[in-house]
Amino acid sequence: MVIVHKYGGSSVASTEQIEKIANHIKELWLEDTKVVVVASAMGKTTNNLISLSGEITSSPNKRELDALLSTGETQTVSLLSIALTKLGVNSVSLTGFQAGIKTDNNFNHAFIQSIEVEKIQRYLDENKVVVVAGFQGINENGDITTLGRGGSDTTAVAIASALHSECEIYTDVDCIYTINPAIYPNAKELHQITFDEVMEMAVGGAKVLEARSVELAKKNNIKLYLGKTLVKDKTRGTYLVNNTFEDMPITNLSFKDSVSILSVTINSKDNHQSIVAKTFDLLKDQNLNLEMVSQISVNGTTFLSFAVPEPQTDEIVDLLNKNLSQDDISLHIKRGLCKAILVGVGFLTHKELVHSIFETLGENGIAFSHISMSEISVTFTISPTQKEKTLNTLAQKFGL
Repeated sequence: MVIVHKYGGSSVASTEQIEKIANHIKELWLEDTKVVVVASAMGKTTNNLISLSGEITSSPNKRELDALLSTGETQTVSLLSIALTKLGVNSVSLTGFQAGIKTDNNFNHAFIQSIEVEKIQRYLDENKVVVVAGFQGINENGDITTLGRGGSDTTAVAIASALHSECEIYTDVDCIYTINPAIYPNAKELHQITFDEVMEMAVGGAKVLEARSVELAKKNNIKLYLGKTLVKDKTRGTYLVNNTFEDMPITNLSFKDSVSILSVTINSKDNHQSIVAKTFDLLKDQNLNLEMVSQISVNGTTFLSFAVPEPQTDEIVDLLNKNLSQDDISLHIKRGLCKAILVGVGFLTHKELVHSIFETLGENGIAFSHISMSEISVTFTISPTQKEKTLNTLAQKFGL
């Protein structure tokens, strides 16, 4: 049996924690389980490395920044392999390059294109625990690349997909909750949830699993589990599945702070389609998850709007103003919003549920705007001052 474990930065924040994980892995190894361990950088190492580069320049070369950031994960896997060897466990550490992880050329936010798992498989056949640096790979030019925030999740699932094995993600929370328990202590535990719901949660701001890793697991039908580091009781964690039969129409409420709504008014009747296409083309290299996208046309005028992180708003506005004719477009920005997202199943078919959401908000004096809906989510923006009221109102109404 082959299994892939992934340990996040908080789980490997100290050498003491790394040694505890090594002891846990040894138990599996002694049971003849073949283990691949994917690890993140220790604690706040990535943030510290970014800060170091920031002491030199606010806009470091992306290639060199990836080379710098990759050292965090390389440090962790080397230490973990040393700890395993000390315990008498045959072990080898691999960087992303050594593990055969090939990516595209998009520095700081690369996508995995393929994994050559022959080396990993050979070490497993030699009864070694293989410890792989998450978050990193190598492009066609031999340059080190990184996968963006949460990239170690994606590394783990990609390796599990290539090895046709199960994948277990370990972190500092017991399981997935209906609401982040840090802001709502009465949140309910979810021990089973669909891939689609978790993807919506991740995009919406819930810091549970990286959306790309969940998408990859769903595509390749990988059994994916999330649990607390060193907790052996699997009933306390969360399994991701294709379908769930639990009777919860709404499974999660998440918030994303510091959001701007950017509206592009396109005045050109004859050229609006090409302007919309160019707008998206300009945005594709900005490492954005475009959210709440809508387009309508009224009397020859096209209105395109979408949500963007507030810290990137000025950069995006400058980009559009420089590359689109001011005769064709005008930009309108609403800053300092909070985005709320309710995740569930069947919002488009269960219209009474959507009615109940907005009726409840209205009855409690919560002003909402910029509504976006899909089959599995309802998203809207509110004032940050009404975040707590929105949280408590919807949690109580829908038993979250």
